[in-house]
Amino acid sequence: MPRLYHSQEREARSVFALFRVLAIVGGTFAVLLALLYSGYVGYTDLDPLELDVREHDLEVDETGRQVSYGRSWLARRGGLWVLHLEGSPEEIGDAHGRLAGRLFRNIDRRVDATLDGRYRGVIESWAELMLLRWDYRGADAALPSPARHELSALAAALPSDDTGELEPYHRLLLYQCFFDLTQRLQDVFIEGSMFAVTPRASASGVEAGNLIVGRTLSVDFGPDFEVDRTVSFYYPDGKYPFVSVGWAGLIGVVTGINARGIVVAANPARTDDPREANALPLPLVLRTVLEEADTLEQAVEIIEEAELRTAGVVLIGDGVQRKAVILEAGPRAGTEDARVLRGDDEQAVWATDHMIREVFEADAHNERIRRTTSSGYRFDRLGELLASPGNFQPEDAVAILRDRRGLDNVELGLGNRNALENLHTTSSVVIDATSMVLWVAEGPSTLGRYRAFDLRHLLARQGKRPAALAEFSADRLLYSEEYRDYEEALEGIDYARELLGLGRPREALAAAKVALALAPDVGELHRLLGDIERELDDPDEAKVHYRRYLELVPGRQRDQERVKGIIEELGG
Repeated sequence: MPRLYHSQEREARSVFALFRVLAIVGGTFAVLLALLYSGYVGYTDLDPLELDVREHDLEVDETGRQVSYGRSWLARRGGLWVLHLEGSPEEIGDAHGRLAGRLFRNIDRRVDATLDGRYRGVIESWAELMLLRWDYRGADAALPSPARHELSALAAALPSDDTGELEPYHRLLLYQCFFDLTQRLQDVFIEGSMFAVTPRASASGVEAGNLIVGRTLSVDFGPDFEVDRTVSFYYPDGKYPFVSVGWAGLIGVVTGINARGIVVAANPARTDDPREANALPLPLVLRTVLEEADTLEQAVEIIEEAELRTAGVVLIGDGVQRKAVILEAGPRAGTEDARVLRGDDEQAVWATDHMIREVFEADAHNERIRRTTSSGYRFDRLGELLASPGNFQPEDAVAILRDRRGLDNVELGLGNRNALENLHTTSSVVIDATSMVLWVAEGPSTLGRYRAFDLRHLLARQGKRPAALAEFSADRLLYSEEYRDYEEALEGIDYARELLGLGRPREALAAAKVALALAPDVGELHRLLGDIERELDDPDEAKVHYRRYLELVPGRQRDQERVKGIIEELGG
């Protein structure tokens, strides 16, 4: 017995020693991992500049619709937010954050919710964040000094609870790269349509018409979220004043015009070229154009010489020359086929999300966008509508932006993603660049009133007060039973999805069929109906709806691949 006891005691000591060694090794390994992770985060962090910016008091007018901060202010005008920013880069950034912090928070939270829905696992989400950090390490080194100062001041002014994975400055820099960021995803989240028309002088002595620009941009945050539409007037010290139509937190430009009548608008594009690491986001390059260019030629030169992070399609117009071009730009500057101009001598030019010049025709990514998203269809529809522009006026541009028909004027149905007006528009703008008038749609989509802004007064400071300008009233559809049916259908889709999640597919089917009767061309509805019919073991009916979904929602490659796989599982 003593021998057995001593044997057990030695065995227990051995096991304890083994556990102690394992604990030491595990602890050492955990410390090393923590140090490596901390070093990785520190290496990939983007740090703002330390600035000393004079603070001002926020002053609210008696109506509550306008808040002032120093020389800058934010006001609500109908369904639009008007942001007036004036001063040095630091002063502009600081005022932007103080005045529009709530508007930016709304977008920021929606982006978080969208990403949470896409990356369903903690590990997948963490891994993507680590890759994102690596890909954008040192990205702010390419920024011009004024942009970095403005972004640093903006980040410091925004309210933050310090709970996010990225610091405010780091996060804001990524927002300026949103064209680039969305290209990391298989799906197309940003889509745009734009055109410019200048009626030509006639032999009978009729003078050439004004340069009219129309533009829509859609950022897919889901049908239940409406971005706070922001019209930002910039008065930077020593630069040309300009107006940018976008959203809070954006210091670059996706749609804008300066005091010299230079217009820019950009759509993201995709090419086989690798992303350029030490390069500028296209929206920041376009801001440089508006701050510095006073002719079309200067604007083109600035973009052609810029190193871009990703490809883009840019409309450039000159209201004085009454001329516009489309610049198809690959990421790398300096090569013969990287930047291609078109439309130099044409009365009308237009573009969507793909490039059409010969040098890009063999590009696989560009061809995929043309063929598998709505870009090719919308481009052809614009070609139909602009084939004979005649005496083109701003109201004609509004009619095109609100067009809900397809090729050959076929009816597409409300919410059809192939339509120019698919009820998912984030911003819609018409510009008379010769008369210097801007119209911005209040929403929803392009259906609301287009509010007018007198740019001669607001940018060129001509006249004591803005001129009385005609505005374009809301589309009649907005107050119709048809549109109410569409809204009710969206509510019905949410309810049917909830019922399916609760394990009640037959009730979900009934709710979805009500939505189908109200709005038969909503793609997400057919995706849901396919899921319901599959749950109810009706593969033939499920396949009908899945195929219809593929027709109605082009560009969502990730989900389309899933749906195609489901169709194959159901027998093709």
